[in-house]
Amino acid sequence: MFENLLGQDEALSALKSDLERDSLPPSILLSGPPGSGKTTAALELARALSCARGTDGGARAAWNCPCPACSRHRLLVHPDLLLFGPRSFPEELSAALELMGRAPGPAASYFFLRAARKLAKRFDAVLYEGEEQRLAKAAPLLRELEEQLDLIAPDKAQAGSLAPAAAAAAGKAASVSAKLEAFVPDAPPVFMIRNVECWARLAPLGPRKTIVIENADRMLDASRNALLKILEEPPESVRFVLATSRRSAMLTTILSRSRTYRFAMRDAEATALVVGRVFRSEEPAPSVEAFLAARRPFPPAEARERAAEFLGAALAARPDSGSLAPPLAALAMRAASGPMGGRSSAAGTDEGMARALASLLEATKDFGAKDETFSSSFRSFLAALSSILGSVLREDGFDAASVALVERVASLAREASTDYETLNRNPGLIAESLIYSIAGGAA
Repeated sequence: MFENLLGQDEALSALKSDLERDSLPPSILLSGPPGSGKTTAALELARALSCARGTDGGARAAWNCPCPACSRHRLLVHPDLLLFGPRSFPEELSAALELMGRAPGPAASYFFLRAARKLAKRFDAVLYEGEEQRLAKAAPLLRELEEQLDLIAPDKAQAGSLAPAAAAAAGKAASVSAKLEAFVPDAPPVFMIRNVECWARLAPLGPRKTIVIENADRMLDASRNALLKILEEPPESVRFVLATSRRSAMLTTILSRSRTYRFAMRDAEATALVVGRVFRSEEPAPSVEAFLAARRPFPPAEARERAAEFLGAALAARPDSGSLAPPLAALAMRAASGPMGGRSSAAGTDEGMARALASLLEATKDFGAKDETFSSSFRSFLAALSSILGSVLREDGFDAASVALVERVASLAREASTDYETLNRNPGLIAESLIYSIAGGAA
């Protein structure tokens, strides 16, 4: 049980103890930093709750448990499991594709298949009952994905080699998944929670049903309140597993009805162990989250570079650019430099901002409009921009006016995020409005 989850001994020990004593509460919260293994633990817990070996004297829920329930859970096709919510790491599929090429075999096939099915589970018919029209565009992609996954079945894989058909299927499955990702809701709509409630009250196939909600802190208010009603009187045969990286953003009423298991930030040694054993890679990474993020089409390093160019161009065009604090002036000067380090003729002009905006749109394929694999790039850009603002504030040489300017830019970035996430505005237009607003002009 939990053999494939490394570096979380304390949380797993508590989970195992409660499971073995049959004292697991109806609702639990797995809380910890991104990439700490919360979803893996949730899925393993679901398998343990369904495992038949615990009642016949066998070792309960070992990874290679031969019982039918465990076999279905390993492939993420057990009918007693629901998994939904915003995905934490869509780039996990890119890492899985690399793994299949680097170390082909049953283990890599399992990892790839599970990464793909974590996505496919978001479109379970149970979640969309009565709202089937919302699945119209995703349905053909789901069918194609399952067709390709059939060719990558772990029982067909051989250690040390990857059949040409399986290699081609993995590439197609990854491509289909990238398109399918765009249809995952940014937050579970309330109709989904109501469908979950109906499903939860039906008898399970095995001893328990498990409902896993990733990034539960990102639920809309109506969805949170609907979930709270279920948690107040949960069916005996169901266990709710909520995962979050921001426990403080959860409703206190939900927290009061859930037992928290805390997952820690892995140290360098534990991170290297995970990257080496799970991904068969010696690539240095400060965290598993950073290892996976490097697989994004618009990785954090590039996002930060483009955000710095964007911010610098806007600062250089401000009427008060000559009196900026040194850290801000350095950003403006860097953005105004040409390819050879000389000062660009476009420095401090609308042309300079247009160049920075065009560079950003080209790097992100118009924030995914021209390539759906870049659909998360606007969030990555805003995160990088916020990170840069936090970094410059820690430097010396700021006066009150410059601090106020940084706070103003941070506020504009938050407004841009709201426009995108809540109002569903075009990210390219939001970015254009943002750069001119930072420069001090009208959007």
